Amino acid sequence: MSKNVIKKRNVFFIVMLVITGLYILFIWWHSTLTADESSAESANVLAFLENILRSVGIDAGLTDHIVRKSAHFCEFALLGLLSLWTSYAKNRKIVKNLMPSGFICISTALVDELVQINSKGRSAEVTDIALDFCGALFGALFFIIIISVIKLFKK
Repeated sequence: MSKNVIKKRNVFFIVMLVITGLYILFIWWHSTLTADESSAESANVLAFLENILRSVGIDAGLTDHIVRKSAHFCEFALLGLLSLWTSYAKNRKIVKNLMPSGFICISTALVDELVQINSKGRSAEVTDIALDFCGALFGALFFIIIISVIKLFKK
């Protein structure tokens, strides 16, 4: 492997590391919102989604609870994808990167819930940590599928 390729990989790894780190900070910042602020945000997302679904003739019966739990799952699905992609950028070994990526995701979920304890009107829930981790696994699986398809087409 040429020095140029190694340099590009190292730069890409650093870029991915920064993006992933900033995303983790976004997750934690989001947990600092008070219960009222979080509820208002969920209500806005709920209204937005209901409008979109109604415009195509679907009455999905969405609730605030569904929106909040879906947000947890999706937030951590993206983190699972980003953390595995960041690790993959460093050494290109999917299996070797699963543990560090999983550790990053579960640690982020734990800190996320701890931050919520200190936010006015919010609480920590073990079920959210489990949901976060399931989302992270989904994101990691999605990344693995993408990489597998890309490798298949390169052959």
